[in-house]
Amino acid sequence: MAENKSDKKQHYISHKESRQIAKENSKAIRRFERAKKRKARPEEYLTEMKDENNIVEFDDLHTYFFSDAGTVKAVNGVTFSVPAGSTVGVVGESGCGKSVTSLSLMRLVQAPSGQIVSGSIRFRADMFKRDSRGRKIPVYETEKDENGNDIPKLDEHGKKIVKKNELGGTMYEMERQVVDIAKMPTDAMRTIRGREISMIFQEPMTSLNPVFTIGNQLDEVGRLHIQGISKERVKARSIEMLKLVGIADPEGVYKKYPHELSGGMRQRVMIAIALLCNPKLIVADEPTTALDVTIQAQILDLLREIKGKINGSIMLITHDLGVVAEMADYVVVMYAGKVIEMGTAEDIFDRPLHPYTIGLQKSKPTVDQVTDELYCIPGFVPNPINMPDYCYFRDRCDRCMQKCSGEYPGYVQVTPTHKVACYLYGNGDDREAEGKEEANG
Repeated sequence: MAENKSDKKQHYISHKESRQIAKENSKAIRRFERAKKRKARPEEYLTEMKDENNIVEFDDLHTYFFSDAGTVKAVNGVTFSVPAGSTVGVVGESGCGKSVTSLSLMRLVQAPSGQIVSGSIRFRADMFKRDSRGRKIPVYETEKDENGNDIPKLDEHGKKIVKKNELGGTMYEMERQVVDIAKMPTDAMRTIRGREISMIFQEPMTSLNPVFTIGNQLDEVGRLHIQGISKERVKARSIEMLKLVGIADPEGVYKKYPHELSGGMRQRVMIAIALLCNPKLIVADEPTTALDVTIQAQILDLLREIKGKINGSIMLITHDLGVVAEMADYVVVMYAGKVIEMGTAEDIFDRPLHPYTIGLQKSKPTVDQVTDELYCIPGFVPNPINMPDYCYFRDRCDRCMQKCSGEYPGYVQVTPTHKVACYLYGNGDDREAEGKEEANG
């Protein structure tokens, strides 16, 4: 009987405790919301990259959800980077923090309960240059005068003619800057989201608005992010993007509603929306969920082809190791809100080190092995509200030792490209052979 009472104390909170939690949550949420709505000077969120070859760097990112039962640490100290021109796959089981990490990058975490609490997200962006009054500076067409000097070209009314960019909008003077997205106010973030970074969401049927046509939803993106563009040019750009993603009848699909399209077609529309402004970074959150194998292969081929055309980077969020093996240059393995291993695709698939990574690979069926039962990692993920101080995977690990009950393990640099957070490799012994043996079973 005493054991039952003890269990209840562990899993239930009193009304008084719940009120105290709600009071503290409300105070914290107000502070974060004020910070997002503030009018900030660019100097407050400008920063520098640690490595100039990266397009984005996550540095000790913490994103929490404040609930009446306590604080859910969905992302709890994530650090990794996305090199320019590469594809980085973020893998892990459901609930490990993959999607929340990507939503933090886009500043689309469900507020007010979800907030970026601390850490940095450094992004190399092309920002608009501003004059002394804070206005964007347009670029004007020029012509040569009789002395061979460049002078502004004038229209029939004597006004300077503004140049058009490659998308058909007004061209402005730009400058390369590194911004800390975690510190940016909401208004400043709108100048980056959709134009510099775009996202392919997990489920197209819920992401597309059922009461607007496909054309309406594509055109809206163009009007929001390509300033000075005409209605005719917006429509032409939308149809051009539908063609790019392999839709056979782009003019017909432009007029249709989401429910009139198949799952694969809707997913292609989502990709077209994400690519409309030629972003530098595409965040693909489970882009092949609920699609059959043939359509999945087409979507992956399409993403690979488009990445080459726009010379951009892809952050691929998925739990499918097969997709990651086919697409990714680098792999980040997450567990319970933390990165537990990262490296090149070859490092992770040929030389897995962390017991969790090895377990993930063993749980994937292969054609060259005959088994009666698929492998399953035993145990459960710890409660995200009351995370332990020791390694989060300890209670599920078949190789844990006494040291695993101490502090959470730090990262061990096994090779220049391969890093793991595990005490098995803490003494300079990379144990690669042993890890490979475990992976092969």
